[in-house]
Amino acid sequence: MTYNILEKKTLRLDIYLYYIRIFKSRSLASKFVSSNRPRISGLVTQKPHKLISIGDVLTMTINDNIKILKVLDIPNRRGPYSESLNFYADITPISFTSKKENLKSDTNFVKRVGRPTKRERRQINRLMGRD
Repeated sequence: MTYNILEKKTLRLDIYLYYIRIFKSRSLASKFVSSNRPRISGLVTQKPHKLISIGDVLTMTINDNIKILKVLDIPNRRGPYSESLNFYADITPISFTSKKENLKSDTNFVKRVGRPTKRERRQINRLMGRD
């Protein structure tokens, strides 16, 4: 006698993020969902046990970068990175990533640490209006 084995069509959000290798551990994924409030198909959630299914769109902010992922399939295990790419599509618009790159390239930080030189002190005084 042959039985039809039904595949799982839903999976917890924290487990899904762990399986597709967005996070190193399931506990990190759970903490992220609880604190950062990602969106599942436009609805904000704060619960790691929220079920996702094929076709859902996940919108989340990771390290000040907006990531938009579309669920293509539900994984059965946490496999290698090359395998995890088959379970989601990154549909983040290019405009979100280009803004972050431009912001980083414009900022100049002091390359050395310590007290400012006499020249730097004069520049600071001019900037602050303390001529």
